Amino acid sequence: MQFNLKILIIIQLFPILCTGFTIDSPSIVRLGNNQVQQNPKIQTLEGNIKISSRTVPICTDEIKEITVWELEQPSKLMEMWWSTPDDSSETELKKKKEKIGDPFGVIMWPGSILASRELVRHRHWVSGSTVLVLGAGTGVEVQCAAFLGASKVIALDISSLTLKLLQFGAEEAGVGDVVEPVLFDLYSHEELPKCDIVVAADVLYSPELAQQIGKRIVEVLKWDSPPCLIVTDSQRFHDTDFLPDVNGCFSDRSPLEWQYFELQN
Repeated sequence: MQFNLKILIIIQLFPILCTGFTIDSPSIVRLGNNQVQQNPKIQTLEGNIKISSRTVPICTDEIKEITVWELEQPSKLMEMWWSTPDDSSETELKKKKEKIGDPFGVIMWPGSILASRELVRHRHWVSGSTVLVLGAGTGVEVQCAAFLGASKVIALDISSLTLKLLQFGAEEAGVGDVVEPVLFDLYSHEELPKCDIVVAADVLYSPELAQQIGKRIVEVLKWDSPPCLIVTDSQRFHDTDFLPDVNGCFSDRSPLEWQYFELQN
C-alpha cells in the first residue's frame, strides 16, 4: 500500500530555534510489513464503548512502534456523520453533527506516522519541550513526543470520545502523566496554549478546516518566540492548501512550501 503525503516543516522564519528542522532525501519512506496489525486487542471503554488496538510502525532506532486505540467500528459513526441531511439550516446541521461527534479522530491516519518520524529525527528539540498537537486524534504523535522526553504534550481535539481514546492509549503506554488531553474547538476565539513545537497531522479534511488551521498557524508564528511547526497531509483533499493565505501574512519573508513524501508498505 502506498500513501502520497505532503509535509510542511518551517525552518526559515526562525533558524536559531529550528536548527535541524530540514527534510533530507530520499523522499521514499518505507513502513515495513506490519502497518496493519493482524490481531488487535479488544477492550471496553467506560463500560460500553468497544475499542481495538492498532500498533503503528515508526521504524526508527529510538521508537520501533506505537500502539494506539481506535473505535472498533468507526464506519457506523462516519455513516451517521455523512448521512446528516444537508437541507437543514447551517445552525441545525452544526448541532446534529456536534451530537454525533467528529468521526475522523477515532482512527489512525498515515500523516501521524510521518509527523512522528520527524519528531524522532529532531528529538534533541523535543526533549524537555512543550509539544502542542492540533486535532490530536488517537495520539500517535502525542505518544511519540512523550517517549522522546517532552516535558508536556498538550493534545487538542474537538471530540471528547477521541480524547478518551487518546488518554487510554497514553495511559496504557505509560506516558499518561506527560499527556494533557484538552477539549478544544479550533474555530473558537480561544488562544492556543503556549508551546515550543506545534504538530498538525492529517487535519486538513475540509476547505473550511484547512483555512482555520492556516489562521492558527499565523497565530503561533506571530508569537514573540514562535514554535517549530510540523504539518502533514496524506489525504490532499481539494481546496485544502492554506499556504497562500499564510504566506500572504508574511510577505517580507521567503514563502513556505510543501515537501512531498511517499509512505510505502
